[in-house]
Amino acid sequence: MTSLSNKHARIGAFVLETLTTGMYRNPLDALREYVQNAFDSIRAAERKGIIKSGAGRIRIRISEKDQTLALSDNGLGVSTADITTMIVNIGMSAKNLGTDAGFRGIGRLAGIAYCDKLVFRTQSAYEQDVSTITFDADALRKAMSPKNREIEDLSFVIEKHTSIAVEKVRKKEHFFEVSMEGINSSGKSFLSVREVRNYLEQVAPLPLDTQSFHYSKEFYNWVESADVELPEVSVIIETNENSSYELFKPYKKITYTTAQNKYKVHVNGIKFFPPNATRNSPFWIWYAETNCPGIIGDDSVAGLRLRKSNIAIGLSERMTDVFRLVSESYARFNRYFMGEVHIQDTSVIPNAHRDDFEETPEWVAIRDQLIQFAKDRSKEAYSLSDGRNADIEKLLLTADKQLNEFDKRQRTGFASKSEQENFTCTINKQISKLEAAEKADRPENDRKRIVNKKRELLKAQEKISKEVTFAAKNLKSSLDKKQRKVISEILELLYHVLDETTFEKARNAILNKYQIQKN
Repeated sequence: MTSLSNKHARIGAFVLETLTTGMYRNPLDALREYVQNAFDSIRAAERKGIIKSGAGRIRIRISEKDQTLALSDNGLGVSTADITTMIVNIGMSAKNLGTDAGFRGIGRLAGIAYCDKLVFRTQSAYEQDVSTITFDADALRKAMSPKNREIEDLSFVIEKHTSIAVEKVRKKEHFFEVSMEGINSSGKSFLSVREVRNYLEQVAPLPLDTQSFHYSKEFYNWVESADVELPEVSVIIETNENSSYELFKPYKKITYTTAQNKYKVHVNGIKFFPPNATRNSPFWIWYAETNCPGIIGDDSVAGLRLRKSNIAIGLSERMTDVFRLVSESYARFNRYFMGEVHIQDTSVIPNAHRDDFEETPEWVAIRDQLIQFAKDRSKEAYSLSDGRNADIEKLLLTADKQLNEFDKRQRTGFASKSEQENFTCTINKQISKLEAAEKADRPENDRKRIVNKKRELLKAQEKISKEVTFAAKNLKSSLDKKQRKVISEILELLYHVLDETTFEKARNAILNKYQIQKN
């Protein structure tokens, strides 16, 4: 057998296409890679004490006039000794899988598909050299085109179309900047502030807007008390019109509308799962408590989203897949909700596309728990739907019948413990239906009627638990203890074997004969 120990495997330039355009389904995913790398550099600078916690900044400058997008950060920067390894070499990364969001070492070349030149400038916190690496992206695209008859070696092509320059500077700084110059038609979305902003608000590790999101204080109080992982960074977009925007996650309102029929979606609060989550939990979830009238019409918030290191893994479609694993018909319910699933387990690894996770045992175990969570949320949506669709008059009439029955039981007592428990269960179900109906869009007068009727049922529920009496305790004094026990057992037996109407007739006949009559 021939040994390869003295030979070098050659990789064709065509592979570069797979690592750029072939890696990402959305051109803006390339921007996510640059944000991710900047985020890792900022967190490393915080760990080393070079910048204070929370002082990291990512700035994105968009110039439609110059057809350029530049992204810079105030993280560690890269030293001149490491610049070739960090930027030019492909698939080689010194990042830590446990602490860094990126780790494969391929995302930095993502922009090659969308511009004429891809330029990296950086200065390390420990030196006064500024290094610049320029990739001739246009030439690289031509070299990796399948139209070429001759396949060139990938390393040769990169060296041929890449230049490195180092200059001494007086000012000691630490930064890293990537510029996409001469953005082409395939990358036109990089020049749209609206598209870039909408994308990053959903994907980047941003904070909630404490000025506009009503429940942000409650959210951050819980995060602090639970001590869960929630790394964040400030991202600012600047334009050549001298405008700047600080970005926040898109959860900013407490009222939305549904995708169809335009029903109102009211955010009534936020919930956390598991409620006792800690930094050692494999995951934690926050989600908005709403009236669930249908699919939320705002695509930027509709659906629970998976996140790792607070960076989105896909958008809502990944959790929609989890709901689908409960039942195909339940898939739609994900977009009835809004919130985030934060994966903390360091053994759970995003795939190369960063739109799902590798099928590791750790991810499978988490997914199984998420399936149960999705099942519970789907039942919740169904329950709320029942309440919304219920006819108000019918709902209130049923509640009145139960209240009349409660009044009767106060006079006669329950036949048995089983009857008491079943009656309590019936009232609980009716209260749940009224609560669901209360959350739906209804005239204020109807809402008040529902609230009042629910209050009456809650009072009845409380009395049943505290003041319950049984029919056998009100029997005539002429009956001895043994006779009272026999009547009690007969009532219990009849309750379990007769239908409701026949049982009522039998019970009334027995009580009319043996029970003390109350005025």
